[in-house]
Amino acid sequence: MAFYDKRHLVPFAEYFPVPAFVRSWLRLLSLPYSDFNRGRKGQPPLAVADLRVAATICYEDAFGSEQIDSLRSANLLVNVTNDAWFGRSPARFQHFQIARLRALESGRYLVRAANDGVSAIVGPKGEVLAEAAEYRPTVLQGTVRPLSGLTPYARAGNAPVVALGLFGVLFAASRGRRWRRPG
Repeated sequence: MAFYDKRHLVPFAEYFPVPAFVRSWLRLLSLPYSDFNRGRKGQPPLAVADLRVAATICYEDAFGSEQIDSLRSANLLVNVTNDAWFGRSPARFQHFQIARLRALESGRYLVRAANDGVSAIVGPKGEVLAEAAEYRPTVLQGTVRPLSGLTPYARAGNAPVVALGLFGVLFAASRGRRWRRPG
């Protein structure tokens, strides 16, 4: 049986970002806090029948660069999330848009299961292929195909965007110096 351990923990919800002596003090005072251990990097995709599934839990899907290594062998994306704490706010739709972006930038189908958010099947171009009714127990049915290959983002990651941004800042700074008048 295969498991996936969440790698990107949410501060204050899944871990308390404080030094060890503060944790000791919190335990001494019996104050509640969560402190999960993060999963190791480089976890291979989960093998499910003929699929190799790159899994994310909750807001891990907001960090596309952390999935790049698994895209070399994964042929399907799965995101499971607890969006109940958003209530009926628009935040659950924003989280769904983030998940759609992961499907688009990876060129993979995405199956998303959310307890009180948007459960859906998303195509490799980010299109919503099937969506479950909200706030009701539902069985969502659809078809996904295992896909391989790497999109430009999966090949290069964030490096081109970071380099372009740095170039833009340096260019703007150099132009700004030329336009200044002395004195």
